[in-house]
Parts: sequence; structure tokens; C-alpha cells
Amino acid sequence: MEVLIAMLNAGVALVIVVLAIVAAYLVHRIIHGFRVYFRFRGARLVTCPETHKPAVVEAAARSMGMQAIWDEPRLHLSECSRWPMREGCGQDCLRQLEARRSELRISTAWRAS
Repeated sequence: MEVLIAMLNAGVALVIVVLAIVAAYLVHRIIHGFRVYFRFRGARLVTCPETHKPAVVEAAARSMGMQAIWDEPRLHLSECSRWPMREGCGQDCLRQLEARRSELRISTAWRAS
């Protein structure tokens, strides 16, 4: 009987350890998602590769943060000051966001106008 109780206690301890590891991994992934969100949120000033003129763009930070929890996020735009006229563009300005994401950040006051 004592052996059975000892085995049961060991099994419960193993389940607790496994659950703790899974919980720690999920917390790590969620923190990674928040970091991606905060890294890419907000408006940025870029040079449009098609027109070679300034454009204000916003990355889809919310969806990227959600993607980062389970997989590698894919960078794409949610808004651009050149849309809707150039909405079908190749979004080549994303390379500028990847290279200098914090340098290009601006105030979101452009939306109010």
C-alpha cells in the first residue's frame, strides 16, 4: 500500500512539474508577443519605394503580436498615408521598418487631419 501511495505521489509531482514547464513556456511566448507588439506599434515615416516620396505607415502590430505567440510573425502594413490610391503596392517600405524601426517612429497626430 505504501508503494502505491509513493507511486501516486511521484506521478502527481511529475504532472505538476510538466504543467509548470508548459506554463512557463506559454508565459515566455506571450511575453514575446507583447514585445513584438510594442516594437512595431505606432506610425512611422518612410520613403515610398515606388514614388520616392515620404509616407506615413503603420505596421499591423496587433496581429503580429498574436502571431508571435505561436509562430514567427510576418511583417505587413495595416495603414499607409498613400492608400487607398496605392493600396495594391508591394509594401517594399517594410524593409525600412525592419532596418530602422525605432528611428522612424512618429506621433500619430497625422490621423486626426
